[in-house]
Amino acid sequence: MLDLVAGSGATFSFDDGRVIDAARLVEQGRRLATALVDTGVGPGDRVALAMPNGAGYVRALLACAAARLVAVSVNTRYRPDEVRDLVHRTGAADPELVAGLAGDDDAWGRRPEFDPAPAITRRDAPFVVFTTSGTTSRPKLVLHHQRSIADHAVDAAAAFGYRRDDVILVAMPLGGTFGLASLTAAVAAGAQVIVTDFETAATSRLIAQHRVTGVNGSDDMFHRLLEHGADLSSIRLGGYARFNTSLDGIVARADAAGATLTGLYGMSEVQALFAVRHPADDADGRSRAGGTLASPHAAFRVVDGELQLRGPSLFAGYLAEGGGYLDDDLTARHFDDGWFRTGDLAAVDDERTFEYLARIGDALRIGGFLVSPAEIEQVVMEVAGVHEAQVVAVDRPGGARPVAFVIAPDGVDERAVIDHCRLRLARFKVPVRVLTIERFPTTPSANGTKIQKVRLRELAAAALAG
Repeated sequence: MLDLVAGSGATFSFDDGRVIDAARLVEQGRRLATALVDTGVGPGDRVALAMPNGAGYVRALLACAAARLVAVSVNTRYRPDEVRDLVHRTGAADPELVAGLAGDDDAWGRRPEFDPAPAITRRDAPFVVFTTSGTTSRPKLVLHHQRSIADHAVDAAAAFGYRRDDVILVAMPLGGTFGLASLTAAVAAGAQVIVTDFETAATSRLIAQHRVTGVNGSDDMFHRLLEHGADLSSIRLGGYARFNTSLDGIVARADAAGATLTGLYGMSEVQALFAVRHPADDADGRSRAGGTLASPHAAFRVVDGELQLRGPSLFAGYLAEGGGYLDDDLTARHFDDGWFRTGDLAAVDDERTFEYLARIGDALRIGGFLVSPAEIEQVVMEVAGVHEAQVVAVDRPGGARPVAFVIAPDGVDERAVIDHCRLRLARFKVPVRVLTIERFPTTPSANGTKIQKVRLRELAAAALAG
């Protein structure tokens, strides 16, 4: 990681107005590494990073790379009890200590630069832990070595066509794979990197001020920017992840604003930016999740509908709790003959390209088939007045049936929605109920929020039982 950043020639701009070149930032990271080691931590020890996007976070990450510490990414949206649980499970050093050192120039500014181990040793060192979303269970702890992060950065930069004259905005949290992969890909290209925490109005100003050419984000992020009327005309390529299937038409709306958005795919275990749709595709093609593999050394297969992956961006395994290295049993359960089992439902486009359909746990098994809820949701949203939709399956005496939840501020006729679905969908895909809800239940994730499908299934079951 140190070599990736120091040799890139990238420049970093932060919200406090500071512009720091890559070599200077690495120097600061190595001085901070000395301060961290002086607190008693050493190679392989875990330190919790609970900081917003900024110079302090990047500096702390580089300090971990220099001293071969393991950075445990802490979602800044976590409640205090969730932070304590994560720190306890990972055995990490106090996040307040790390944040205090990273943000205090006097704590590290006069320290000597830490003398790191040879690059060949650092390459195989455990480096960063991401937490999975944990919407249906406790978050798993995903461990990456320095090599997987650095190698993927180079592959992703090439796949996205990033250049030295690009201006890349990083607004997704650096504590998640989406933000970190976006940052490291921009660094690998030697681009100008603008680092910020997403806030609609401020991010809009930064895009216009710096004439940003590349930015990756969630569909909700781009929706907010478009609703705000942000000038996106300088964006040559924006990768977006479909976290909210209700937000349809994002790509076409961005096209009208002069920006090219394209669907992509990733997850903590293989990193974000793992696959990307070609920017020359039409709006419909670029709207599809998934894409072409970013790395020439990566591969995928679909087995019984499940997407399975391998490649240089693959994680080392799931971190063991209580001070161990890897949880071998948990890791082994997610692999099949060297292929990582994603738990995602996918379809093959060609030998290098796939389409992500849904989480298998969220897919609807009805009529003997696995059905993507997005297929039904898109038809439901064709009805006037329906702004957003989510579909879940509920067990019935005759088998599982779909139930739709809709956000319709002005109200919507349930029978009209069902009748419309009958015209557009196979009979077994037609919702048996359409329930209006003020907002979908969500849970925090490193990339924003995720809809709690488990809670929706509970609400649907209760409505049918009533």
